[in-house]
Amino acid sequence: MNLYDRVDKLRELMEERSIDAYIIPTSDPHMSEYLADYYKTREYISGFTGSAGIAVVTKDKAGLWTDGRYFVQAEQELKNSPFKLCRMFEDIDFQDFLVEEVHEFGKVAIDGKVLSLELYDAISKKLNTRLLITDVDFISEIWEDRPELPKSETWIFDEKYTGQSTKDKLNVLREMMKSRDVEYTFIGALEDIAYLTNLRADDIYATPVFFSYAVIGLDTAVLFIDENKLDIEVKEYLKENNIDVYTYDAIFDYMKNIKGTNTVYLDPRRTNVLVYQSLNKNVKIKRGHNLTTLMKALKNETEIENEKKAFHKDAIALTKFFNWVETGVKSGNIDEVFAAKKLLEYRQQQDNFIEVSFQTISAYGPNAAMPHYDPEKVIPATLKPKGLYLVDSGAQFLEGTTDITRTVALGELTDEEKTDYTLTLKAHIAGMTAKFKKGNTGAFIDAIVRNPLYREGKDFNHGTGHGVGFLLGVHEGPMSISRKDGGLPLQEGMVFSIEPGLYIEGSHGIRIENIVYVKKSEEKDFLELETLLYLPIDTRPVKSFMLEKWEKDWINAYNKESYERLSKDLDGYDLEYLEKITKEI
Repeated sequence: MNLYDRVDKLRELMEERSIDAYIIPTSDPHMSEYLADYYKTREYISGFTGSAGIAVVTKDKAGLWTDGRYFVQAEQELKNSPFKLCRMFEDIDFQDFLVEEVHEFGKVAIDGKVLSLELYDAISKKLNTRLLITDVDFISEIWEDRPELPKSETWIFDEKYTGQSTKDKLNVLREMMKSRDVEYTFIGALEDIAYLTNLRADDIYATPVFFSYAVIGLDTAVLFIDENKLDIEVKEYLKENNIDVYTYDAIFDYMKNIKGTNTVYLDPRRTNVLVYQSLNKNVKIKRGHNLTTLMKALKNETEIENEKKAFHKDAIALTKFFNWVETGVKSGNIDEVFAAKKLLEYRQQQDNFIEVSFQTISAYGPNAAMPHYDPEKVIPATLKPKGLYLVDSGAQFLEGTTDITRTVALGELTDEEKTDYTLTLKAHIAGMTAKFKKGNTGAFIDAIVRNPLYREGKDFNHGTGHGVGFLLGVHEGPMSISRKDGGLPLQEGMVFSIEPGLYIEGSHGIRIENIVYVKKSEEKDFLELETLLYLPIDTRPVKSFMLEKWEKDWINAYNKESYERLSKDLDGYDLEYLEKITKEI
């Protein structure tokens, strides 16, 4: 079926149950950011392939809501579909759209298994007298060639990398539970379960997790998982850690059997409605960030030291890669996809490489104006010896998860490109050198980074930074370096990105990203940032007169340190390239 046929079939099913509107979110039962192919229902019904968005189908309209990262991409992908692009924070909100399109006592439906409790509450409140139905999964009924659920096996992640045993993590978690007067905590977030159990797998592309739920009591621990994912060694490991194993779907009965005298802690952002509705009505509920999310956000010394090793490996791979690009670009034989595949080869040469941490963004010229551009979904551009080339990529190593963005000059640049590059660098330096008081949140860093751009009337339409997991998700909470940071104070051990950018549609895009961790400052009650990554930042596009002396000192010192660290592992033409790219300004 083509997209129009799919929507027609969906409307037939809606009519059979007198449904006025059907919502298809970008989600799975665990509210994961990236989805296994089985759960790409929004992509199936709309044709939009971005990683964020919500589709809504009514009797005579179809809309697709997504954020600023994907406006250009969505416009292109929705041209030959029945869906109209609705820009989040610019056009009508999808919930207001439902209120306008569905009559006062109409019915709105969604698959409750892929609907978070937080979003369920928000939609229910907005719909008022309209009925929100959560026991329907229409996409499963029309998706004839749907991919199978992943079946990867789990493996034990050695404590020499994690720095903390599962038993110790369970002890910490239970102390947190006691301090909050709760008997049970439900965990639906796959990254949190992998973190707590020190297990990893391959159920989601670029994220080494496994489909499961977990419920931790003060003296019990249960993992709900397909037992085919567990070999004898892992089963014995779980037994040694006093973790019982139940089937994946047994979660609903287990929640139903928790006695009403108990209190259950859960994260409404990462708990699906059907799990929540399984609870006895007398059970008390406490809501907040998953306790395990708060735990894993604070990296221990072992994790930090391992991450430095992972970023060093990636810096070696990327230095070799950019040398290869700049050497070969004059041939006219390198396009964006070919380049991304070559970068993967350089990463694969590094010890303990597992996989990429997300789909590589390899974007030349105007394509870089799309922050989440994917060259494999279009006709890739051929790189030329002029303009800017942006590469945002990362890897999963046993030593940790990486995420790096560099924008390099491939030749002659316009005056505007140089100005925008220099402003982006100033914004990046502002973030990297930020010092702040304990209690400050991510919005403070965000404002510092945007200030050099604001002074010139410029801005970027995404957050300044995101948390990074440890051999887990490349995007991790609960902290957020953005205007909407959730109010969580930054603490020692938090790891996140600093990645300002400027994007000029039809012309160019620039982003510079380093990953940092929070550490104590010499001044009492102050914190500062330390980089995990030393990879040269291209200064050839810089208008040096736009930089203040302290900014020049910072970039020169950073590139000098990058040279000293990387030169030990490079030789020949790669070493010559490193020398060239780290020259002082």
